[in-house]
Amino acid sequence: MAKRSLRVLAVFAALFLSASSAFAAASPEPSDKTIKREIKIGRRGAQEIEAQIPRVLDPSAEAKLAMIASKLTPYLQRDLEYSVRILDMKEPNAFSLPGGMTYFTTGMLDFLKSEDEIAAVMCHEFIHADRAHGIVQARRNNVLSLLTIAGLIAASQTGGNASAGIAAMAGGLQTALMNSYSIDLEKEADAMGIDVLRRAGYNPSAMLTMMERMKLEKMKRAQYQLGIYQTHPDDEERVEAALKYLRSNGIAIERRDVVQSLKVAIDREIGEIRLMIDGDVFVSAQDNEASERLFSELSERLDGTLELELAPYDVKTVETGGENVLMIRREKLLSEAELLPGMPSLQDLRDRIIASLNKARRGNMITDYYQ
Repeated sequence: MAKRSLRVLAVFAALFLSASSAFAAASPEPSDKTIKREIKIGRRGAQEIEAQIPRVLDPSAEAKLAMIASKLTPYLQRDLEYSVRILDMKEPNAFSLPGGMTYFTTGMLDFLKSEDEIAAVMCHEFIHADRAHGIVQARRNNVLSLLTIAGLIAASQTGGNASAGIAAMAGGLQTALMNSYSIDLEKEADAMGIDVLRRAGYNPSAMLTMMERMKLEKMKRAQYQLGIYQTHPDDEERVEAALKYLRSNGIAIERRDVVQSLKVAIDREIGEIRLMIDGDVFVSAQDNEASERLFSELSERLDGTLELELAPYDVKTVETGGENVLMIRREKLLSEAELLPGMPSLQDLRDRIIASLNKARRGNMITDYYQ
């Protein structure tokens, strides 16, 4: 047992000590040869974590997370044991362990606004495991120094328990993970996560929206040690890097559906038809065949053109073809000839659209939507 323990620890020593502080990429290319060891460390770390924080056993929630994970994992580089568990903790946090085990707190699931944002956080954490970032960070932090490894090897040679050595390593990695990753590792996980989201069919803007709200939440609750803000630092730099990466790769930034805002719907009361934006009445008219047809068309046009990134000058009234028309960017929304009796003017409708946009953006006023 001592010889086997020595061999295992030697492999771990090689794995940790091969990580250099200078890379062409943020992290060195991880090896498939270490997967079994990483999984063993991760399993032990999971035992330690779940001994301290209650795990939530919710089959419906876990099935949803597993479904999202199944869409992401085909686009990762290494065949790890990617799985997701839920911890009963009100602070929003998510983290991964070597080998692919990833945790979401109940607070994190409450914090995220859509499946796209859940996918964004999940693939960010999967990539930390895929790229062996926990091991890289532990090496940088000297969590497992030569002296520590030598001590573990000495313990095994003098009759120490091999599982105790694994447990000690798992504890060291857990310490590294529950502290912060270096900003270069975080940005690498963000950028690679954007690529995975796009390939998996999710909106890559979700990687940006959840970080933007992190910034706001950190400002509102600075007196608390919120897990995700402690373990995912430098949010300003990460947001800027994500924006640059999206733009440089020609990826449109479309936050609206990700954060579930600017929702257009048709509602009726007795004798009245109303077009709603985020539950507020945008315009109403007498309920009849003509208004139903117009409101149905207007709903489709609004749904296809409203974006949180619209600037005030993107919504305008112009004269074209001899008539006044309300435009959103280059798309016609409504002409003066289409207005029904009692409906507001085109200019009034423009002002209402701007008001709806401003209200939707109040959820995160520190975001620069026009960047």
